[in-house]
Amino acid sequence: MKFRNQSLCVAAFLLASNAASAAKAVTYSYLGNPETATVTAKPVSCAQGACSPSIALVGGGYDVGEAFRWMIARAGITKATGGRFVIIRATGTDAYNPYVFSRLGQIDATTPRNYELVGGIDLGVTSVETLIVNSRAAAEDPQVLKVVGRANAIFIAGGDQADYYNYWQSTSLANLIQKAVTAGIPVGGTSAGTAMLGQYAFAALNGAVDSSEALSNPFNKYVTIDPLNTSSKKFVQTGPFVSVPTLAKTITDTHFNTRDRLGRLFAFVARIGNGCTGGVANYGEVAGIGIDEETAVLISGAPGAAKAELAVNPYNPENTTSLYTAQNSAYFVKYTGAPSQCASGFPLVDNSGIQVYRLSGQPSKPSPYSTAPQYSFRASASFNTSNWGSQTVQ
Repeated sequence: MKFRNQSLCVAAFLLASNAASAAKAVTYSYLGNPETATVTAKPVSCAQGACSPSIALVGGGYDVGEAFRWMIARAGITKATGGRFVIIRATGTDAYNPYVFSRLGQIDATTPRNYELVGGIDLGVTSVETLIVNSRAAAEDPQVLKVVGRANAIFIAGGDQADYYNYWQSTSLANLIQKAVTAGIPVGGTSAGTAMLGQYAFAALNGAVDSSEALSNPFNKYVTIDPLNTSSKKFVQTGPFVSVPTLAKTITDTHFNTRDRLGRLFAFVARIGNGCTGGVANYGEVAGIGIDEETAVLISGAPGAAKAELAVNPYNPENTTSLYTAQNSAYFVKYTGAPSQCASGFPLVDNSGIQVYRLSGQPSKPSPYSTAPQYSFRASASFNTSNWGSQTVQ
């Protein structure tokens, strides 16, 4: 995420009540009226009975307004129902509040690209709240749990996913995020926030790893994958941070094009599969989703019938690297056979083949607002995440 770091507004305050509780201080701010008693929004995925997840995976970089509008729509938020949109993070500011709590057709003046603001006010959002939760004690704070527990949509901001695991894993806050997923409440994230949402996650507990490092030794100390618990002693638990049925046996990665991460996603997917020493799932069932900057993968539908759509900003040539297509894209990765070599201290070798599907958001669509010509949009293509063998060329 870029340029979402403006100063905290005066509405922010610390929830810690005295010096003794300062260690669990939580910064909270909002725009709108979160205390309104008239919010009646219900997730649209629950309309036919059993609820199914609505998950927005954003690839980092400049935010994608259409992904937020999709979350608002999936939450069942309208002008008639109202709705609370909640941002959670471990560091940073409340800059998402004015980004989401805004009018349609307005330009986001905090970015040099002049992308649009979300327009949440016109879509029925009655409040946007930001919580900065930077300790395990804070993740148990009653006010934090109140705010998250009544949210109609939840978005996990970018930052460092190691902070999220260290501060939130196995806490009441994590339990509420899980409860929201189960109840069909839209949950999304960008960058580190996206990393949290697959069944498996690169937790970055020992820092970052690039493609060359991961491919030369998929077991090096930087490849800390939750919940394998084989590369680090720092895990609080051995289960996933959150269980999303439509992201079972899946790991996500972001900033894909700008940081050349296809190689490391190959390594991550291999490590989870039983073609590698210590793998925990059948190699042919483990999936990786890699997402370019300024690109969002929107997953909806019940397990067995889920699909992934794409929301993107107008193409930004600043994101192009020579190894990747000059389009905003998402990559879906699976092994077709066990790797030939996947053991500690040795390079990853595969001679059987790797399936890679690319979903791209071109050509662009015109903006519906002359006041905001650089407008994000939903791509026409989609990907059947439930049956990789049944895809339609689009």
